[in-house]
Amino acid sequence: MRAFDLTRLGLLSRLLALAAAGTAPLIPNPLRGEQIGSAPSAAAARSGPTAQGGEAPGPASEGGAHAQHNMSRASNGVTSLDIVADGDRLQLLIGRSRDGRATLWHQVSRDGGKSWSKEVEVQGQPGTSPSVHRGSDARIAAWHKTLVAVWTTRDDANRHGAGPMAAARSTDGGKTWAPAEGPADWTKGPHAFLTLASDGKTWHAAWLDSRDGPPPVKGAQALRYAFSTNGGASWSKNVTLDDVTCACCWSVGQVNDRGDFFVLYRDKKPSDMSIGVVNHATGQWTRLATVGAFDWDFPGCPHIGGGLAIHSHGKERLIHAVVGTRKAESAGLYYLKSSDAGRSWMAPVRLGDASATHGDLTVAKGGRVAAVFDMIDPEINDGTQAIYATFSQDDGARWSEARRLSSPGKTASHPRVVSTRSGFVAFWTETGEEKETVLKMKALDSVKVGMSGRERLRAEP
Repeated sequence: MRAFDLTRLGLLSRLLALAAAGTAPLIPNPLRGEQIGSAPSAAAARSGPTAQGGEAPGPASEGGAHAQHNMSRASNGVTSLDIVADGDRLQLLIGRSRDGRATLWHQVSRDGGKSWSKEVEVQGQPGTSPSVHRGSDARIAAWHKTLVAVWTTRDDANRHGAGPMAAARSTDGGKTWAPAEGPADWTKGPHAFLTLASDGKTWHAAWLDSRDGPPPVKGAQALRYAFSTNGGASWSKNVTLDDVTCACCWSVGQVNDRGDFFVLYRDKKPSDMSIGVVNHATGQWTRLATVGAFDWDFPGCPHIGGGLAIHSHGKERLIHAVVGTRKAESAGLYYLKSSDAGRSWMAPVRLGDASATHGDLTVAKGGRVAAVFDMIDPEINDGTQAIYATFSQDDGARWSEARRLSSPGKTASHPRVVSTRSGFVAFWTETGEEKETVLKMKALDSVKVGMSGRERLRAEP
């Protein structure tokens, strides 16, 4: 195991890129969703998401059954998505693009996604703009009223237009935002493929950059880390956690109930996923294990990250993960679990077929686990990529049949899922009318076999 001491710093193959441009002012309008996984009606197949979800209700009355919902829907261009949950409070950060200009927007739901606050723009320093896309999304972390967002800025002088990291903070629950100091102390950039997490005491950030020059391995960057103990107002000196990682796959960071910060990231040689931890007491980073030892050696950029969820069940501290591989004989997305803090992992369980690529998962009380992923839709067999969900009631020992969440005939990708007191809620982006990329949401019921849910989005006036 590789280990780096941080005590001195004070801390105890498939990629589908969604091209999008354009946004417009939107009016909230909820839609009633179909039974998830049920066969779409002929009208739904002909008419797309509106028919699929049912007719939109009329004007809402305050507090009534048809109360308006402000779930963001961009007419042409949701390019970034992050969502975090704390009980029934959801913090949503999306990116949009219009005519080549990207913007970031925050909304909060205090009832598990049934209703949403007005959008508030999240801005960095004057003269900068975000450079975000699915797979390299802007990130948000929250603890009570303190929120922190980080993202990659645009710099046309650099390859792929990626520049230094930017950050913003809110101390009033997202009502207002202000530019803030970012985690990276190497200001030149680019920094990309970020992850951000907090347990309230410490805020953790990890990302990829090449500040040390050309990497020793082709297609590699280094995994960097910083922490904050004042709600993201200032950050520690940066530390290299792993000096050779995949150059273009996102990492996922989670904090356990002890305050340890785990990072799931794609390694190099082979290009399998690895996991490591920054210990809360010693400040030491340790690479723990390979998560899914497929021995996949890929010299390029697969753009496939993973999903990570941590929780305690009795005396056990369980870590759940989903990881993808494009190795020919093993291609697909897999679920794995560790019962010893990430040091060893069960045999991988495939979710979906060989085309399944990008996934996420979350856990709830009682051993309930929800996983979401994208794969080529086998139901209508038209070659489009769809979003699917599957559930386990016994901490990942058995899984339900996967059911489609996304609209039939619409290309969808990069799903996310969170757990609230009301149940699981999934988010993703898909192509809508006129080929725009729109944000989709569906509330899931993992207990009922039918997995009924409601789909809500902001519709055009």
